[in-house]
Amino acid sequence: MKNYRACAALVLGMIIASTHLGVTFASATSAASGSKTASKPQQNQQQTSTLAQLPPVTVGTGVSVRLTDVQLAKADGGNSLTYTLVYSNTSNSTYKLFNVFSKITTPAGASLKSSPIPEDKSKAEVAPNEQLTVTYYVNVSKTASLQGLSISLFGFDFSGSDYQKKLGSFTVPAAYTPYVQQGLSKQITVSNLPVSLKPESLQIFSFNNKIYAKVALSLTNQGTKVLAAPGHRVFLESSSGSAFELTLDNASRDYKVQSGENKKILYLAELPAYIPTTRMSLLITGENAGLKADLPVVSFRLPEASYPSLEVNAYALKKFGVSSNTIETQLKQASVSSTGEKALWTLKLRIRNAGNKAVTLPAYELSVTAKEGYSFPVNSKALASLTLKPLEEKTLQFSAEVPLNVSQSTLKLQMVEPAAEGKTIFPTAMYKIPYSLEMTNSVASEYILDNSFGTFGVVLESVQRMPWSTEDLLVGTIRIRNVRDAAVTLPAFTGTIYAGQTALDGPVQVVAAASSQQLAAGASAVYYVIGKLPYEQSLDQLRIGLNSATGDTTEPFLSLRTQQVVPGMSAAGDNATFKIDTAGKRAEVKERRTLLYPGASQNILYTELEVSSLEARRAELSRLVAYYKTQDNTYYEAEVSQSAQAAGPKGKSLVSIWSKLPASIDASELTLFVGEGVSENKLTAPEGTPTAYINPKALTLHVQTPAALVTLGNGVPLFPYTFTVTQATGAVSEGQDTLSVNLTYTLAKDNQYDMGANTHKLVVQLTDPLGQTQERTLVPGTDLVTGKFLTYSMTLTSNAYKTLRSGKFLVTLYDEFQGERILLGSQSYSLTYTPAAKAPETTTAPKNAANPDPGGSL
Repeated sequence: MKNYRACAALVLGMIIASTHLGVTFASATSAASGSKTASKPQQNQQQTSTLAQLPPVTVGTGVSVRLTDVQLAKADGGNSLTYTLVYSNTSNSTYKLFNVFSKITTPAGASLKSSPIPEDKSKAEVAPNEQLTVTYYVNVSKTASLQGLSISLFGFDFSGSDYQKKLGSFTVPAAYTPYVQQGLSKQITVSNLPVSLKPESLQIFSFNNKIYAKVALSLTNQGTKVLAAPGHRVFLESSSGSAFELTLDNASRDYKVQSGENKKILYLAELPAYIPTTRMSLLITGENAGLKADLPVVSFRLPEASYPSLEVNAYALKKFGVSSNTIETQLKQASVSSTGEKALWTLKLRIRNAGNKAVTLPAYELSVTAKEGYSFPVNSKALASLTLKPLEEKTLQFSAEVPLNVSQSTLKLQMVEPAAEGKTIFPTAMYKIPYSLEMTNSVASEYILDNSFGTFGVVLESVQRMPWSTEDLLVGTIRIRNVRDAAVTLPAFTGTIYAGQTALDGPVQVVAAASSQQLAAGASAVYYVIGKLPYEQSLDQLRIGLNSATGDTTEPFLSLRTQQVVPGMSAAGDNATFKIDTAGKRAEVKERRTLLYPGASQNILYTELEVSSLEARRAELSRLVAYYKTQDNTYYEAEVSQSAQAAGPKGKSLVSIWSKLPASIDASELTLFVGEGVSENKLTAPEGTPTAYINPKALTLHVQTPAALVTLGNGVPLFPYTFTVTQATGAVSEGQDTLSVNLTYTLAKDNQYDMGANTHKLVVQLTDPLGQTQERTLVPGTDLVTGKFLTYSMTLTSNAYKTLRSGKFLVTLYDEFQGERILLGSQSYSLTYTPAAKAPETTTAPKNAANPDPGGSL
């Protein structure tokens, strides 16, 4: 992890590059001929004048020394004192520095010997008619003030008892201050680049019962190369002598300053509440690797503190910096609704990159704070790794739950930078949340909304409450229009539905009318949000929400509140047909026939729908869901049988629908409602099992009562079959107890429709001349194969048949469906009687055949 503590000092401080600590600082008192850095006339006038008043100390013939700078830096391992001496040699011979050394005497009377900083140890002599600047360092332990401190110069004197002779001293004047005074700049050298520093402001903020200081330091790169953030440390010093290390604000980390560029660098520190915030100072130090200590570089007297508020007024813009870019933010919208004992807040935050380069925002942490001192979390994952291009803008939606016993009119949205090692946690903004109740959305009205995905016109087209088994369905139809000029990609959605103040139990499905998530400029997409609730539950208001789902991250996309819930299904009118308009499944639907199968205690209502594909390609048609509705809004769930095959262009399917109804229901007053089945957030495949439905359409039914046929030879309809009895023969034989019947038939099938399993059966009933009956239940296509002039045989048994000589038998046909029947027709046919065969008779010839009349001759 990057060491932000090292980065923090600015100019941070500025790497001491050439002489002492690599930094040469300029002031009016260091303008001697040996100085490499020119000073500015107005810099640190008090410091210059006080030290310039000190007389030089003569250390040899033609050699004198002046004191030009004294700095003090506080540290845990002992405070560091640096001072700078300028040696002037006006003689014609070289002066050796080993002839002189210096000591300091602290205000407490301690005498401490100093040493040149490592960078100046090589400075051993002063050439004739030259100047030499040397900076010295000494650890002064707990000494915290320069007042009363003296610096003495000594030469070697071997005639004395301690072999040294005091040559003179400098006593730091009481009026001396090491600080560059307010409003003045200081030029130093950083990485061989001249850099000008000037504190711009000191701001003090109160937050969470703590005090935070923010310092703005202006940095101007006067060199010819780019200046990168150096590794100095920056401290804020109070008038009472306490020091607090500052860290770089998030906007100033890893900064670079181009040649000639001026940049404002921001620092933060957390202060104890009792620290006085007047007459504060800024100290910049740099680590000296040779001494393994932080040495002072420059210090400033800061401007008097201001005390701005962190609060951002309702709907006002808040600007802040991130990676040298200006970011604009605005709490654009806030609304609240109640859910049980909590208030559910919906907040929309607009964020715009007003800079000239792309920027990735920190993972700001959001919370809603109350004046009572409570803080409530806000899911801020949408801010994590959010990257904005130059001038790009996004609107993010957040939600928060706040107890109703907390004041809702004084809430604030708090944005705090993410925690990091060595970083001061400080709020970026405190947005006042405007208090307004959640807007009620009118059906069919368009509302414009902004979120992180774009700008959209949203229409709540309808909210329907419809029957579903033992429950009710709630289906909200939402149209989303792309308002912007560029195409957008809509996310995958999850849904929420609140009925009143309670979230619906069970999953909420979101079904897209189209498969593509791409939305061209001006184009619209339709979504169905579907939930279930107990059918007896009352409903006075509804809130429907769509949330974007990416991985494990969920972000609110929209929320609509309405009281316009349509109960049940609309009246059918005179609708004889309707169209399914779903893309890829377009079809026209009409009633083919509706039959009533009467039963003892209940009837079966049966409807056949003809579904004609309107698609130009082969397509899977919608899986249908159906209900029969009475005039008093009672719904009877219907069974549906349909083909699982895809329909060809202009192809037709037959869909069978039926339901068991109480015998008291007048079937002629029923309406059939048909919807498109959905399951698992998509339209159900034809062979699948729906868990809900959308787009219900109504058909007016025409219940047929087909007349029974009196002849079976012209064809008996049992759709899709036609059964024709071309001949029926019945035979009895004298003395036999069986009656044999042979039906010669033709079975033809209408193959123009694709259809599901056919559960209609043909019942063939035989009634003999004695009134006895026998029947067979046959499955067309299985028990009876299709073809012409086929034979089906039946046999009746009775002892009465032994003496039966003539009569007629009756063939009756029924359409049986789910155990109930409709008479199709009947016809009687004559029996054929066959008597028993007799033995042949025996004859005897007359005795006198030649003369039969015995008395016939004379």
